[in-house]
Amino acid sequence: MNPRVEILSVLLAVIAIAPHAEAEDPERVRPSSGTVGELRKVSTEAVDTLGEYLDAGHDWLYRRLQHWFEDIDVRFAQSEHTPIVVPLSPLRIGLASEFVHRRGGVEFATTPDFEAAVRLPNLERRLRVFVTSDDLQESPGDPALDRNPVRAGVRFVPQSHIGFEFGVRAKIWPAVFAALRWTPEFHVGALRVYPFAKTYVESGLGFGTSGGITFEQWSDRWILRSASYGNWVRNTSATDWTQSFIVGYARAIIEERRYDRLATGRDLACGAVARVSVSGDRVSRTSLYEASVLMKRPLHGGWLYGYVEPVVRWDRRFGWHPDLGVRMGFDALFWGLASLPAEVAPYCR
Repeated sequence: MNPRVEILSVLLAVIAIAPHAEAEDPERVRPSSGTVGELRKVSTEAVDTLGEYLDAGHDWLYRRLQHWFEDIDVRFAQSEHTPIVVPLSPLRIGLASEFVHRRGGVEFATTPDFEAAVRLPNLERRLRVFVTSDDLQESPGDPALDRNPVRAGVRFVPQSHIGFEFGVRAKIWPAVFAALRWTPEFHVGALRVYPFAKTYVESGLGFGTSGGITFEQWSDRWILRSASYGNWVRNTSATDWTQSFIVGYARAIIEERRYDRLATGRDLACGAVARVSVSGDRVSRTSLYEASVLMKRPLHGGWLYGYVEPVVRWDRRFGWHPDLGVRMGFDALFWGLASLPAEVAPYCR
């Protein structure tokens, strides 16, 4: 039997026999709801401490971006119609770094990471503009090693779990892409199931499809998660896959509805999780084993989060030598005003 199938079967058996006590869900970090017009005026209160300066800078940038999005939307709206009230657009900015000690020395890599879902209802009621550095396949790879060009486009969401997107990927020669995404959710008691399927086409790459399924169970904020992922490209017949298992304790979770962050545990906001993953570049060929412990918590308020993740990696390219390393980084959420505790609540108190 395929070893991945055996591992998945064992996990399902553990979930089946685990106690089904009423689970206490972790706190959910969500973007602030409301409109651009509801943003408060610039505060005139003096700032003295470093934390107050951080909050003031966060709110200044947040307001500038939101008013800029509103100006663009209203300016290009049809003049014969009454402008639609512009909702707030969530933005996340992150930075991931990694140090790995190999036989040849220490390797270092750092990569910025951001995601913006820009809401412009006057341009099109059911289209959502987005800008992201995440890859089109949503693969659960190492964020510090992924150097994905920026993608920008428009997303059509006819239903909450179905989305169609098209746009441009920034390269030396820009590439045009389109994708159809299906991401439903199923809850059975304390067990949650997140299927994921995506069909895409990109100029220069061709047609491909990616998908996976995640099983997740909570018990008093203790989490047990299994995430399976696969990606196939038709032009090259290339297939890559990843199977990961996560167990740990999480007091808060950042909700982004992206499969790659779900499969790697990077959706954690506050807590610690251990992760074991196996990756391959063919259906039956393993190329990488990895074990890590991710520890993450708020650095300031409810919008700035930092993490550190010691990791051990066995890579086929380096003769399966155990390479030690550490990942570290931060996530800055522009999902509300830092000066309003009701919008950016502190977690891990």
